[in-house]
Amino acid sequence: MSVYDPSHRFFVLNRQIYMSSFSRFQDLSAKLRPGQIAMGLFEALPDIMFWVKDESGVIIFANRAYAQLLNRTPEDLVGETDETLFPPTMANFFRSDDETIIKTSKPLQNKLEIVTRPGGGIEWRMTSKIPLFDGNDKVLGTAGVSRRLEHGEGPPLPTPQRAISDLIDRVHENLGEDITVRDLSRQAGMSVSSLERSFRKFLGTTPKKYLVRARIAAACDKLLSTTLSVGQIASSLSYHEHASFTRAFSSVMHMSPKDYRNFYQSAEH
Repeated sequence: MSVYDPSHRFFVLNRQIYMSSFSRFQDLSAKLRPGQIAMGLFEALPDIMFWVKDESGVIIFANRAYAQLLNRTPEDLVGETDETLFPPTMANFFRSDDETIIKTSKPLQNKLEIVTRPGGGIEWRMTSKIPLFDGNDKVLGTAGVSRRLEHGEGPPLPTPQRAISDLIDRVHENLGEDITVRDLSRQAGMSVSSLERSFRKFLGTTPKKYLVRARIAAACDKLLSTTLSVGQIASSLSYHEHASFTRAFSSVMHMSPKDYRNFYQSAEH
């Protein structure tokens, strides 16, 4: 609670207001046709993916944004699973999160994760998932939302922070240069420790990890949109050794650059 009141009168008053409002919302919801609020609103948000799965991980609803990411229609996704839509290792990560939510009955909030695009490249998204209960508090499935993070429009920074925003733009414009965390701190005009705190606060990661992710995102695009060899792509992104690039790529994508290229090129045929 952000407001301290020794008598707790502030807390009690606001709790009463909240409970009264929530009660009115429940009364209204009971009179409404099911699905009007959530389904209608999520269809109107082009950059927010929304889905519902049963306890086996089978999709029973997906909005248009989710379907468009996969070049499908919402109807096409009903009955599908992560295993049929994404590379195996990535699907395992998604499924593991769902199983943890079902087992613990606890939500997953604001997890930074990768979603691959069948047409090429990746998206960084902030994902939250919740368990869905029946009237006896048994978990019957999960629901989730995922918001795309883009460096070009201010996000992934959730609030305007000019120094960091400009820094992110420069990172993506100069991925071929051997940029270090100290270079970033000098460009931002702050100490390394301050930069670390800012990145953790606004991006949920460290400057070093962000640099790796930015380069790997660019590598994914190059692997599918060019005929450059893996070694040439590594060099173009300031990796001096093929092995170090492969390790970095595998740590982010959970597959090698070669496997990534083969998976999506074969999916197109």
